[in-house]
Amino acid sequence: MKSNSITKTKQHAREALLVQYFLCGFIFATLLSRYPDLKICYGMTMTQLSGVPLSMSIGSLCTMPLCVHLMARFGSKKMTLAGFVYILLLPLLAQMPNIVALYIIGFLYGSFVSMLDVAMNGNSIIVENAYKKPIISMFHAFFYVGVCAGSVLSVVFISTGVSVQLHYFLVSLFSLALFAFIRQYYLKETIVEFKMPSKKKILFPKGLLLFLAFVALCGRVVEGSVSNWSTVYMHTVVEFPEYLAPLGLAIYAAFMSLGRFFCDAIRKKHSESSILMVCCFCAALGVLIIILNKAYYFAFVGLLIAGLGISCLVPIIYSLAGRQKDVTPAMGIAMVNTISGTGFLFGPFVIGLIADAFGMRASFFYIWCLTIVMTILTVSYQRKEKKNRTSLVLHDETSLKQGGNS
Repeated sequence: MKSNSITKTKQHAREALLVQYFLCGFIFATLLSRYPDLKICYGMTMTQLSGVPLSMSIGSLCTMPLCVHLMARFGSKKMTLAGFVYILLLPLLAQMPNIVALYIIGFLYGSFVSMLDVAMNGNSIIVENAYKKPIISMFHAFFYVGVCAGSVLSVVFISTGVSVQLHYFLVSLFSLALFAFIRQYYLKETIVEFKMPSKKKILFPKGLLLFLAFVALCGRVVEGSVSNWSTVYMHTVVEFPEYLAPLGLAIYAAFMSLGRFFCDAIRKKHSESSILMVCCFCAALGVLIIILNKAYYFAFVGLLIAGLGISCLVPIIYSLAGRQKDVTPAMGIAMVNTISGTGFLFGPFVIGLIADAFGMRASFFYIWCLTIVMTILTVSYQRKEKKNRTSLVLHDETSLKQGGNS
């Protein structure tokens, strides 16, 4: 009877998290799909528009070090309360009187997104540990199922003339009700006693965790940049009608989710560092195809391949970070995010500057350069991991010999 109760609790937690990831992706797509409308609504240039994700990134970066301490003290389930504020802030992004006020709301929005992101990723590691098998990629797959669904709904809303203000309000209302229902099913972890420094200071990753953080840094810049700017790229470079522009994001999201659905099965058969290498290569190839030609089919194929390439990066990095020694899963993820979160700080803003100076197509060349850097970092991580593994084996053999001699 007790066994059945535990199984049910795990199942409910897993299902709740799947819905949560879907919901976050749905909101994410809703926000990004209406960027062209926000640009018109506030009368912004490309650089000013890039200030919206920049303000969110600054909020996220400023909050991330605090998340480590909050997670150590309260745990992931209590931290998910940030989700209520995050959802309520969405409609305000289209209601501000001026651009400065928009940036302030963007800062707050990014702060609470950061808290929820760490909390739900930490909770997903707890559920994965409870199942004792890889399932975290499935959660991240549902994020992009949500992005795909949100993009398609955005096409419908834009086609029927629904304003950006009403669109954001309806999505916020729906999300708030659903989030309030599913949150009760999250698992509550046992808080690990962790002695915090007497002086509050930022906790940075070390060793292999540091390599993971910098791979995640480039990966999140690429993933976030393609997500943030694909709709604008389709509208300004490919010259798709505004109501069809979100289809590029929908294709990218569909293949992101497809890659993540199969990621857990691939992780069982191949080493995670090898998977990271293949992912980096595919991401570089996909972005290169996007910038080679302005034809829509080049953009679609490029977004498809880039989506598959980027799909497994975050689940693998978060899973590895969550299994490091001497830190809780949520703390490991928060430490990685302290570094990788800076990717969202300079990524979108630099793209906006390049787009204003040289065009949106040139900004995607910058994204392609980052995929090359990401590949080099992954090779470095793979070598470091192999070296550490060899050292550990030699140490074990030495210990066995000494034990045998005694």
